[in-house]
Amino acid sequence: MRAVPDGLSAVIPFPLGAASTAASLGNVGVDVVATVSLILMIEDACYRLIRPYYEVDDATVGSRVCVNHRAPATPDRPIDIAVRMAGIKGRRYGFAVAVDQDGRRVMDGEHERALVSATRFAGVGRAPAPGPEVDFWFDVHSPWCYLASHRIGTVVRRHGGSIRWRPIHLANLSDAIGGRRPLEANSNFAAWYKQDLLDQAELLGLPLRQHPSYPLRPSRALRASLYAAEHGAAEPFVQALMRAYWAEEQDISDPSVLDRLAQALGLTQRPMADVTADPRYKTMLDGNLDEALRRRLFGVPTAVFQDKLFFGNDHLELLDRFLAR
Repeated sequence: MRAVPDGLSAVIPFPLGAASTAASLGNVGVDVVATVSLILMIEDACYRLIRPYYEVDDATVGSRVCVNHRAPATPDRPIDIAVRMAGIKGRRYGFAVAVDQDGRRVMDGEHERALVSATRFAGVGRAPAPGPEVDFWFDVHSPWCYLASHRIGTVVRRHGGSIRWRPIHLANLSDAIGGRRPLEANSNFAAWYKQDLLDQAELLGLPLRQHPSYPLRPSRALRASLYAAEHGAAEPFVQALMRAYWAEEQDISDPSVLDRLAQALGLTQRPMADVTADPRYKTMLDGNLDEALRRRLFGVPTAVFQDKLFFGNDHLELLDRFLAR
């Protein structure tokens, strides 16, 4: 494990749903979010905070949870989990956690994760049983990808799976297939579409405002995402990248902006100006487009599992149900 910065912290939004309630776990009539569901999300939040600092063969496992469940949470609104590194003792990493819903404290307490060897933990000489691997296709150009990028990890990890983050030029895909352009539809639909986007962002607790210079050229950001994926930090990098573009009005085509995002995650091996000029990443993006066309993609965000396409932020619930089978 690389050195984790002092005071490392984050506030991570989590969507909920009927599957998170006590009633869904057998406590009939109790239609509030179950304690165990909140604990699972706390573990996920702590994992996501330190995942960018893993080295080869690193893994962490939960070793202690001590929480106070202070108020009920309803499944129709997202929660925010504030997680802060509280101390490191040898191979044990301690976190202070707080769960809020609409500004009201739901749960707080402590969590501890132990650093282990992934190979040894899986069993020497025995390959771990593979979980589902989901391809997540995205472009920073799409605000729906911004929303979905903050949900896909929770959905897939709930089923012990992993994600391959697949950046793609949406404009190139659309040109190749004569694809959908919702905002060029009739004015009534376009007005509804923009309002629905804002409503969905609010439901997830994610700020959203269109960049004043939208659309920015996405090539450098997509190449930087490929670089982050090679270093095991695709999810936190893409989430930070999307938030910078869709909430903070930053210029994600500027290598210095990409540098700041990468350095915050410990990705300091190469400057982003070097990464984004590397022809290898351009070739990888071209390869992604070719594969997307072979797999009959027509837009993003799209999750693909066992050749089944789940298009759109609003179809991740169907992916969740399919993985549960």
